[in-house]
Amino acid sequence: MPAFTTIIAGLGAAAAVGGTVVSYNAQKKAAKAQQQQEGNARRRSARQNIRQAQIARASTVAGAVGSGAAGGSGAIGGAGAIGSRLGEALGFSSEQSALSGIISRQFSRANLFSGIAGVGSNLFQAGGGFGTLFPGQFGGASAQTQANVSGAGVK
Repeated sequence: MPAFTTIIAGLGAAAAVGGTVVSYNAQKKAAKAQQQQEGNARRRSARQNIRQAQIARASTVAGAVGSGAAGGSGAIGGAGAIGSRLGEALGFSSEQSALSGIISRQFSRANLFSGIAGVGSNLFQAGGGFGTLFPGQFGGASAQTQANVSGAGVK
C-alpha cells in the first residue's frame, strides 16, 4: 500500500507541476497575440486618419478637375485609393481573425492544463503529499491519508 500512495502522490505532483507550466505558457502566448492584435488596431486607426486626409485632398483635386482647373489626376488617384483601402481592409480582417483564433486556442489550452494541474494536486494530496514522497523529511504519510486511500477500495 505505501508504494501505491507514493505512485499516486508522484503522479499527482507531476501532473500539478506540468499542468501549471503548460497553462502558464499558453496564457503568455494568448497575451502576446492579444498585444499584437491591439497594436494592429492602433496602426489601422492611424492609417485611417491618414487616409481621411488623403481623401480630403483628393476631393479638393477632383473639385479642381471638375471646374477645369487640373488635368484629371485626382480622379485617377481617387480610384487607386479605393482599391488600396479595400486591400488593406481585407488584409487587416484576415490577420485579426487569425490572431483571435490563436488567442482562443491558447486560452482553451491554458484552461485544460489548469484543470489537469488541479486534478494532479488532488491526487498528490490523496496520495499523502510530500510526506509520502519524502518520508524522512516530512514524517511519512499520515494515518488519515492511508485510511482515505484504503477506504476507497484501493489496495
